[in-house]
Amino acid sequence: MIDYPRRRFLKTSISAAAVFLLKPFDAVFASKTQSQAMPTWLELLETARWCPTIHNLQPHQLKILSTTEADLYFDPKRLLPVGDPNAIFVTIAMSMFIEHLAIVANKHGYTIQIEGPIIPIDTKATASTKFARLQLVQTDTKDNLDAALILQRKTSRLHYNGQPLKQETIQTIRAEAAKFNHQFFHSADPEFVDFIIDLNQQTLFDDLASPKGREELHRLFRYNDEDAAKFKDGLWYKAMAFPGKIMRAVFTHHQRWEKGLKKKMLGDYYRHSFKGTASVCWFKGNFISPDDWMNAGQMFARTWLLLTQEKAFLHPFGSLITNQNAHIQFSSKINSETSQLENDQEIWMIFRAGYSKEPVRSYRLSAKELIIN
Repeated sequence: MIDYPRRRFLKTSISAAAVFLLKPFDAVFASKTQSQAMPTWLELLETARWCPTIHNLQPHQLKILSTTEADLYFDPKRLLPVGDPNAIFVTIAMSMFIEHLAIVANKHGYTIQIEGPIIPIDTKATASTKFARLQLVQTDTKDNLDAALILQRKTSRLHYNGQPLKQETIQTIRAEAAKFNHQFFHSADPEFVDFIIDLNQQTLFDDLASPKGREELHRLFRYNDEDAAKFKDGLWYKAMAFPGKIMRAVFTHHQRWEKGLKKKMLGDYYRHSFKGTASVCWFKGNFISPDDWMNAGQMFARTWLLLTQEKAFLHPFGSLITNQNAHIQFSSKINSETSQLENDQEIWMIFRAGYSKEPVRSYRLSAKELIIN
């Protein structure tokens, strides 16, 4: 007579033992499977391409060498020889792009490393030129920034709601900046905020007075929806929160806006666009060499996403940095009113930050358009 209960017991015991003994091997195979789940460069680009770049130039190009290596190039047609002659802010943009690639890679258990030194950007280049060699490597470090923030991040040039940045947000950004040896400053003083907005308005007319600078910007403006969708780059009037027809008139018939009623109308309209601004911020750090600019770019990429994480927006005041007269006035103002000590560090970024309605998202080149042979 067959003892069915006994046979079932033995079968169950053997199965359990087999599971126990083979469990370490399962772990090995699982680890191997996980290590093979390497993201492709195209997958990384699909998200990282939404990173911010100066004037939405998108100068980055990627030449894929293997599953783990790629060369990062810059497109010389996407530089600013007049506004950024030393390619400082394009270098920052390239660094921000690398950091966005790394953040996307991290969710797959990988990161991006720069292999060897970067090659400084030459604004006189005539063909796509190598900037750095990138390597995709495994990492056990978990980034505290979610890659989903990259798709949520936007620049808001809309009216803000009049609320200054939350104190916790300020502390978060300050701590992140300190990791890169940068200082983060914030002011919610209404008089100081008004000073910055007025200075930014004055700088607009200074910049428009430069024929070369004006022409360089003119080719980047997208005055209608058709051009914005066609070129997928530059400064779209909707993202700028400024009527396209007025923008076109200012750049094509600038002499009509240099004085009188039209100048006042333009200035008042531009100033009104900053309604609700309650927080002005700036970064200070080492800012002499390309390595400094790379460090600043990595920091700025991360702090911008941290602001996004806190449901806040920012809007850079680039002209207050690139316009020498405006930069001097700003520096004099803060040195006379704050306890900031003079040192070798430089104020290299000024922006307003706060809370607004959801702005439109500018177009971007597709991932395939960023890959070169």
